[in-house]
Amino acid sequence: MLLISASPSPFARKVRIALMEKGVEFELRNEIPWHADTETPLYNPLEQLPILIPDNDEEPLYGSDFILDWIEVEYPEPRLLPADKRERLAVQRIQVLAEGVMDALVLSFFECQRDHPSPDWMARQFRKILGGLGALELRAGEGLFVADQFTLADVAVVSLLGMMDIAEQQEMQVAWRDLDPTIFPWRARFPALARFEGRLRDRPSVAATGPFMFDLRQKVM
Repeated sequence: MLLISASPSPFARKVRIALMEKGVEFELRNEIPWHADTETPLYNPLEQLPILIPDNDEEPLYGSDFILDWIEVEYPEPRLLPADKRERLAVQRIQVLAEGVMDALVLSFFECQRDHPSPDWMARQFRKILGGLGALELRAGEGLFVADQFTLADVAVVSLLGMMDIAEQQEMQVAWRDLDPTIFPWRARFPALARFEGRLRDRPSVAATGPFMFDLRQKVM
C-alpha cells in the first residue's frame, strides 16, 4: 500500500496516524503537488493530497475523510469511531471543527504566497481559525475528546495543532500578528489544547508523524 503525502499537511497526517494506529503497513512517499514533477494528477484528478493506493487493483483513494472511512471499513480494529451512535456523532462534531480550521489554515498559507495578499481575505480566514480553535478549547478536557477512547476526533485535533506549529514558524505569523498580536504562541492562547497536545505528543503514531515544512522551489499556483 502506498500513501502519497505532503509533509506539512494535517489532512495527510490524519491518514498516517490512522494507518499506524491500526498497524497497517504502508509505503510513504512525500510530494510537493505544486512542483512540475509531481505525480499527483496521475492518481487524483483534483490534484490534491493525500492519496492512498491499495495493494489490490482498487483505484486510488483521495480525500482524507473518504480515505479514513475506507480504512475504518477495511481495518475495523482497533476502532477509531465509537460503536455508540451518540459518541460517534460527538467525534464527527470535533472533526468538523478541526477540519474547518485546517481548511482556513491552508487557505491562509496560499494567500501568503501571493505578491499582494488580501487583508480582508486573511482577516476572514483568521476569524475562522480563532473561532474553531476557541470552540475546541472549550471542549478539551483533561483526557481524550470523546469518552476514554482514542478516536478520529483526537486524530483530527492533534493534526490541526501540528499545523499550528508550522504556521507559527512560517510567514503567516507576520500577517496574523497584525490581526491579533496575542495569537502566538498558540499554546499560551489555548492552554487546554496545549495540554491535550502534550498528553499525546509521545504516542507512537503522533510522534512519528510530526509535520515539517517542505522546500518550495517553485511558486504556488
